[in-house]
Amino acid sequence: MKQRLDRIFVELGHHLPYTLISSLIAMGAVWYVGTAKPEALAVQAHGSFHLLHPLHVALSAIATTSVFWRYERKWLKTLLVGLLGTLIPCGFSDYIFPFLGGRILGQAMELHVCLIEHPTLVVPFAALGVVGGLLFEERVAGGSVFSHGAHVFVSSLASLLYLVSFGFTSWMSDMHLVFPVFLVVVVAVWIPCCISDIVIPVSAAHNH
Repeated sequence: MKQRLDRIFVELGHHLPYTLISSLIAMGAVWYVGTAKPEALAVQAHGSFHLLHPLHVALSAIATTSVFWRYERKWLKTLLVGLLGTLIPCGFSDYIFPFLGGRILGQAMELHVCLIEHPTLVVPFAALGVVGGLLFEERVAGGSVFSHGAHVFVSSLASLLYLVSFGFTSWMSDMHLVFPVFLVVVVAVWIPCCISDIVIPVSAAHNH
């Protein structure tokens, strides 16, 4: 147990810098589009979120499945860990935490739960990610590292675009809101992504 906890805390520390950098880049990109072409952002943010969320789910499933399969090779358990260990944390990352963060900052946010409202969009990407995680771990050394890095960046964009799509655009014109929004994105990305990619697969594997 102590070894698992030590591994989890070490990984949380290692991945915080990547989360900070990814969140800054995502905010810079969205701010640029939102200030240079506000009409384009208003039209594209909603659709972009619904592209990035399934992509986030797929990348997360690759990492979660790859890490679990490294330690325990049971097909049914791998499928369950890969799916449940992805769909729930990704939901918290992409819409639950951004929704709560926006409400805390005084915004009239709308809660949009993709897993319930668009299951046929989200679940197939999770299943594809599980298959990808199995192939990655078998054929590509360190595949989970690559997928986790991509996962963090896509998650940053998805969380931020949820804020923009469902009620929170004032941070781009109010400098007092920039840092609070940055903190919301960091928390929304760092905690659920590390839980999905590290905590769940390491904790669930008996052979670790």
